[in-house]
Amino acid sequence: DVWENCARVISPGGTQSPLLDDEISQTEMMATMLDVRHDMDNPIPVPEGQSMRAMAAAMSRARWRELAGDMVDEMSDAEMMDSIDYTLFPNFHPWGAFNRIVYRFRPNGDDHRSCIMECIFLAPYLPDEERPPPAPVHWLEEHEVFSDAEELGMLGKVFDQDLFNMAKVQLGLETTHKPGITLSNYQEAKVRWLHDKLTEWVEEA
Repeated sequence: DVWENCARVISPGGTQSPLLDDEISQTEMMATMLDVRHDMDNPIPVPEGQSMRAMAAAMSRARWRELAGDMVDEMSDAEMMDSIDYTLFPNFHPWGAFNRIVYRFRPNGDDHRSCIMECIFLAPYLPDEERPPPAPVHWLEEHEVFSDAEELGMLGKVFDQDLFNMAKVQLGLETTHKPGITLSNYQEAKVRWLHDKLTEWVEEA
């Protein structure tokens, strides 16, 4: 979804891909979400007539209730289950609901081939509790990877996976003989929107 200065991407959780030919059972989807191997029993089978998505959303509410209180009851299953990330033009990327990740990208001086990428973790706290102190900033050196930051846990490996081919993508963009790039109509609408906004603002400057 794209609007004037905001864009959104939603990846639904607990739903079967429309590209699969076979029907996947609710219990199989639960096992996949829990990363249960095929030779292991699913510790949380889905009862007949119930949906894995609703069960997983209830589990998520129970997990967050200690930190967020009863406000979790006001959140929809989509907010508890789906990956929802926003882009506020030009460089701020908060994730929706209780996803703790926020990205911010800033210029790295005058170097147009690099930038400063910040991964910020936010977490709710109960209204009657004192606000926790700010966490210390951990700047990574250029030779380090995100998984070197132990405080990121498993997300460090996820960030590394997201970035491992970025240098090659940049090289490809700089060496292509095409007059532009080809973007998909839907999946990359956000990329097209971002560059349209950049063009609009740069032309007005």
